[in-house]
Amino acid sequence: MDRNDVKQSLKTTLKELTSIIGVSGAEQDVVRAMIEKLKPYADSIEVTTLGNLTAVKKGNRPGPTILVAAHSDEIGLAVKYIGENGFIGFDKIGGVPDNLLVGRKVWISSKKIPGVIGAKPGHLLTAEEARTVRPARELYIDVACSSAEEVAALGIRVGDRAVFADTVTEMGNGDYIAGRAIDNRAGCSVICEVLRQCASGDFAGTLVVGATCREEVGMVGAGPMGHKVKPDYVLAIDTVPSGDTPDQPNKSLLPIALGKGPAVLLADGCDSAHQYGIFSSVHPAIRKAIEKQSAAQMLPVQWLTLVGFLSTTDASVYAYAGDGIPEASFTIPRRYSHSPVEMLNINDMVDMVSIIKGIVEEENETINLDFLAH
Repeated sequence: MDRNDVKQSLKTTLKELTSIIGVSGAEQDVVRAMIEKLKPYADSIEVTTLGNLTAVKKGNRPGPTILVAAHSDEIGLAVKYIGENGFIGFDKIGGVPDNLLVGRKVWISSKKIPGVIGAKPGHLLTAEEARTVRPARELYIDVACSSAEEVAALGIRVGDRAVFADTVTEMGNGDYIAGRAIDNRAGCSVICEVLRQCASGDFAGTLVVGATCREEVGMVGAGPMGHKVKPDYVLAIDTVPSGDTPDQPNKSLLPIALGKGPAVLLADGCDSAHQYGIFSSVHPAIRKAIEKQSAAQMLPVQWLTLVGFLSTTDASVYAYAGDGIPEASFTIPRRYSHSPVEMLNINDMVDMVSIIKGIVEEENETINLDFLAH
């Protein structure tokens, strides 16, 4: 398939999916949009009561089942209470940085009702206040209403999700894209493209592409996904922080960059004795399959460990599902994590799709998942 066509297809899907609000626990609109993308190419599609999405494509000869799954949710806010004066208190959902909140425009609910997070006038700030990041619990959303009744009339309810009011922008170099919810609508775009390119079914085994719910609040959907699908192995598709900006001069911490290919996290998670279960380690058979396709197609892959950052993917949960599912964290480098200006290079997504397609069509038939065989 022509590389430029794939690039444009991914851009189109990414723009569509990032335009949708889908904070953890309220991913329905994202899932609906993905169903429409997947439906022309899948043999069957299912959405569980929890909110996990799977689309199945059976190959034309026997072989193992591979699950290629991203998460559908994004970080955001939730309406905590509506004051009698019309101002709205909120909770954070997922890892929203406090220092990015003050003075931001937001959209509330799937209706995208506009609001702003209030900011004390700079003229009135004390020197101490000017140096201090105010925590979310001290902030509020202003929707230009003077009473709780006016807020209710807009259709806002307690529990409604809110996000930064931002969509993706193509930079001057159109290969670079920045915006809200790159994590992980980029991964969702990849799995849609993988199914589209594998729609002929000319491969061994079964391809299942999936979207898990609530990853940003504890990887809630991955366990049920693994238990239900019972794949022979899984590629957890996500994004990963890059280390190629001036504020990260120590490249040894995050030795990856945009435009240098997708990244495989050979080991990632927390190294604290108090954080058992938050750890992922790539299965050697999956590493070999990625290496083979990277070499065969002459496409770059970045390899690293990322332990001790409290950064991991659904892969660390798949490892504990069933009897333990062989897994790998296959990730798209992105700058400015959990901000409204997350940035990626679309070529890393194109290369990821090509490598995954190669694994499905060329490696799946002979992959040896015997741990002791490697």
